[in-house]
Amino acid sequence: SKKVTMELGSNSPLIVMPDADIGKVVSATITSGFANAGQVCISLQRVITSSEVYADYLDALKEGVEDISTGDPLNEAVAMGPMVKEQEAARVNDWLQEAVGGGATMVAGGDYSGAMHAPTIIADVHSDMRVSCEELFGPAVAVTPFSDIDEAIALANNSNYGLSAGIFTQDIDWAMKFAREVDSGNLHINSGPGWRADLMPYGGLKESGMGKEGPRYAVQEMTEAKTVVIHL
Repeated sequence: SKKVTMELGSNSPLIVMPDADIGKVVSATITSGFANAGQVCISLQRVITSSEVYADYLDALKEGVEDISTGDPLNEAVAMGPMVKEQEAARVNDWLQEAVGGGATMVAGGDYSGAMHAPTIIADVHSDMRVSCEELFGPAVAVTPFSDIDEAIALANNSNYGLSAGIFTQDIDWAMKFAREVDSGNLHINSGPGWRADLMPYGGLKESGMGKEGPRYAVQEMTEAKTVVIHL
């Protein structure tokens, strides 16, 4: 039989607790959500935000996202380039418009031309909307409010995927609860989910795949240990 590892993508969540540094959260959202036009397996897609800081976060994020320069990625002044093809930009826009039709609010962006989709924020998103429950793989983040840490973790886990997740908090108890209870192969405290190092064990839970990448861990996945004892 052939050994196989599979990395199958995700819809990565970020939990924003009420004690989070909003400036750092906005920076992490932009980095994790819009790098490579959101076309990364660990791109931030779902921002699960405390109702106590929900409005302040959206205001700050709107300003930051509207400052993202778009265009030719070979131009060093451009921060975000196009999607892989026009059909993908159209698909992302269809999902966004579907969410708006279901009661979500378009905060920034929301349009496209050819393969270039504007960096987009959509708020008041419910977990059954496709922009939340499926893998968007595009330059948009879906923001959902929560009332307490248990609700936040339940929302984060309400997914068939579990590749990468993040939380922003200054409370070590909240951070450790997140680490214990969120079903994700990679967990980031005070960072967005769109970060990895090649040396770490990298892989997801649930439908995000099986097995681990990373030099040491990939070797373990592809080999079978045998114990040899020489008795004298």
